[in-house]
Amino acid sequence: MKFREYLTEVDANVVNGQAIDAHEPTTEASISISNPKVRAEVNARLIIELNSVILSPQEGVQKTRKILHTFGLDLPALYEPDLDGDEIVFTLTQFDSSDVESFYLYLIYYLTDDGYYDFYTELVDESGLEEIMSDEEEEPD
Repeated sequence: MKFREYLTEVDANVVNGQAIDAHEPTTEASISISNPKVRAEVNARLIIELNSVILSPQEGVQKTRKILHTFGLDLPALYEPDLDGDEIVFTLTQFDSSDVESFYLYLIYYLTDDGYYDFYTELVDESGLEEIMSDEEEEPD
């Protein structure tokens, strides 16, 4: 088969608009963070990536940023991690800022007695964020 014949055959099998379903947040094949399966995948990758030894807060933030980039997300560029630890919530948008529903990245990290940093991050919707924040308020110090 010649290359021109191959291109003609491939072109004949492509249907206009076939990729639209993958970008619409209403379908199971959606790659939008409004799809619960996508959020679960992001969170699973964050857990795996941040389960290693982290020597500095910048390293943990960069690992988080690396995972988010694979899903078209990013942290604010001007965020400067604190060496003692931090707890922060970022509002995230994907593709464009016209999403009706807001999504958040909850990030907490602290310096352990061993001199390493423990990181926990989770991509959540508004109800998930409320649940995380209410769990913190219930814990005794």
